[in-house]
Order: sequence, then C-alpha cells, then structure tokens
Amino acid sequence: MSVAPTRDNIWQFTQNKPTLVARDLEQFVPADVIYAALLRRGVFKWLAVRRDLIRLKDSWKREIIVTLAEIRRAKATGDRDALHRARGRLEAIVSCRESVRSLCHSDRWQCPDHDSKAREWLYKSSVNTKETQNGREEHPRAW
Repeated sequence: MSVAPTRDNIWQFTQNKPTLVARDLEQFVPADVIYAALLRRGVFKWLAVRRDLIRLKDSWKREIIVTLAEIRRAKATGDRDALHRARGRLEAIVSCRESVRSLCHSDRWQCPDHDSKAREWLYKSSVNTKETQNGREEHPRAW
C-alpha cells in the first residue's frame, strides 16, 4: 500500500475482501499463509456476514415497499385489522433496517472494543489525531 490511511482518506481504499489483505501483504508473506490466517481468525466469516447484512438490509427495503402497498390497499378497502397489522409490520421492519443500516454505514476508523492492542495502535497512530482550533490534539471517539 503506497498511501497511509488517514481519517480524511480512509474511504478511498477498497475494502471487505480477503484478497485485498493478501494483496497488501503478499510481498512479505505468501498468499496461502495470509488466507489461512484470515480464515482461522474469523475474518473470512465476518466479511461474508457484512455482505449478508447488506443483502438483508436490501431485502427489508423491498419488504417496506410491499408493506406500504398493503397499507394503501387496507385503507382503500377499509380493512382496519389488515391496516393495523401492516402498520405494525412496517414499524418493525423499518426499525430493524435502520439498526442494520447504521452498522453497515459505521465509521471505518475504529477497532473492536475488546482488542486492547489494536485500540492502542489506533490511539497512538499519528494518522489518528486531528488538530483542534486551539492547537491541542483531539482523538476520535470510535475506539
């Protein structure tokens, strides 16, 4: 990797593929060793889970559209029971989708709260500080 990641440029780097990690490290470690380590440590799984969460969020969006149509039909026909059921379902789906969406759109400049060494690196990293207007360094909350 030729450019060091910073808070300002972190979004320009592609993400979420074990192959990208292997490509970054292949000059130092054989790709098979990298893939085996990523698999053994659960990185493969969590990158797949992230994709599944995105797909789930998208499927809920489709369900919201269908449920809105059901609400319009129930209003048009005067079916109060169907209307209440559809409104309840809509509220539940929207709530779940918003929660998953906030996870999918969370800050990339963070690390797991239970990994003290990673948290320390993120804290100490010079690319993780930002000058405030009064000249003091301010550290982000995403740790």
